[in-house]
Amino acid sequence: MSRRSSVRVEDVVSIGLTASLVAFAGLRSALAELRLDDASWWDLSFLLAPVSVLVFLAASSYAWRGNDAAAPSVFLTVGTTLRDWLPFLIFSLTYETFRSRIWALVLVRDRDADLLRLDRVLFGETPSVPLQGLVTPLLTNAMSVFYFLHLVAPPVLAFILYRRDRRLFREFLFAILLSGVIGSIGYLAVPATGPAVAFPELYDVPLRGDVFDPISRILETARAPRDVFPSLHVGVSAIVLAYAFRRGRALGLLLLPFVLGNWISTVYLRYHYLIDVFAGFAAAALAIGLSARLLRLEDRLRRPPPGAGSFGPGPGSG
Repeated sequence: MSRRSSVRVEDVVSIGLTASLVAFAGLRSALAELRLDDASWWDLSFLLAPVSVLVFLAASSYAWRGNDAAAPSVFLTVGTTLRDWLPFLIFSLTYETFRSRIWALVLVRDRDADLLRLDRVLFGETPSVPLQGLVTPLLTNAMSVFYFLHLVAPPVLAFILYRRDRRLFREFLFAILLSGVIGSIGYLAVPATGPAVAFPELYDVPLRGDVFDPISRILETARAPRDVFPSLHVGVSAIVLAYAFRRGRALGLLLLPFVLGNWISTVYLRYHYLIDVFAGFAAAALAIGLSARLLRLEDRLRRPPPGAGSFGPGPGSG
């Protein structure tokens, strides 16, 4: 296999995303004449993690391969599995970069006021405000579980697809990765913290619950502070639902109520404006469409040109 044929479209997207994030942070730092201390530069270096992983895997594949005929099957199996699941790792690492303090320095203006204004123009009010009338500890506990499920559903579906349909598995993970790319663009273009953080004065009824309290503490520790527009909770769960239905109607119907609960929870729990939810749907649709098209393009580029497998003169040549 040539080096060209061993490169996947996911590799190109991952490296492009990482390089773009580093370039954006560096350019904004230079334009704003920011003086970044050592800790902030260390945060910036974390953006290089996806490329480091790709380089490590590429080096490992060459080290393990040796003579192809004598290559240890266990190493090749492990390497192939790691490579197949790499888009999940890239997606997670990309999201984690937005917890870095570097973005607090280069993204100096939050857009929450703009998002709230847009919700009020389009819908009369951001929905989490009137939803206060429905708040109860029982419902809050249920919504927190639905919200948490966005962390569980993608790897579960990926595991099912990996065992049954590797092509669909790859398309699914690539769509997840592309949603991360789209989400990163949104976070940079429209940095915002969400209605609960930006406008606590809008809420008279607190969110409480025996299940909600510990889950919210976990989520607040793990989530990036400016991950509002688009809502990747909605986007990723929409991608999960779409590919679940592609795998089978029964699986899609099984996941449907949990995904619907996840969508509602993003607004009920005051993490998102409603415009974020629609942006999440748009991100999911774009990611799914791009995933299928880019993989088909990769197939065409890898397909040998007509006559490439023939040697010597053809029949009837003299």
